[in-house]
Amino acid sequence: MILQLTSLLDLLLIIVFVQYLEMQRVSARAISAETQRRQDVESQRDRLLKGAQHNLYEVWQLHLNGNKSVYPDGSILITSATQKKVFSARDADDFAGQIVEAMKFSPKPASPCILLLTWGNVRREALETAREELRSACDDPRLRGVWGEPGVKFQWVEGGYLPE
Repeated sequence: MILQLTSLLDLLLIIVFVQYLEMQRVSARAISAETQRRQDVESQRDRLLKGAQHNLYEVWQLHLNGNKSVYPDGSILITSATQKKVFSARDADDFAGQIVEAMKFSPKPASPCILLLTWGNVRREALETAREELRSACDDPRLRGVWGEPGVKFQWVEGGYLPE
């Protein structure tokens, strides 16, 4: 009886060890993928903000403030070359209206104008909501036409996490 239990214990230890190795491999792959994603986002952001092509378009940064920000949690800090304002939106329609209100007195941006979305320590739901609202705002005729004809084309780009 003892000999049978010993072999079962050995088998159990082998299974636990194999599962441990598999978890290490999966974790290493996930860490590698996340590191690569962050490097890609940072290089894209650097190209947008500092690249030689910067003269061909204007970049407005929209930062979703997190719980460690000096601004209210969930508010948006919009920054352009001439403006810097904080706003909070109730819904997608209000989001586009708030961008118009914040930026309508700035000079007409070059078209296309890049809206660079960054975020701090925020919940996943808040980030998804901001992405949807920004996607909708880029197509909003109020934002496109606020500086007259021809309208400004807006495109949004995800800039990634920025510490507060």
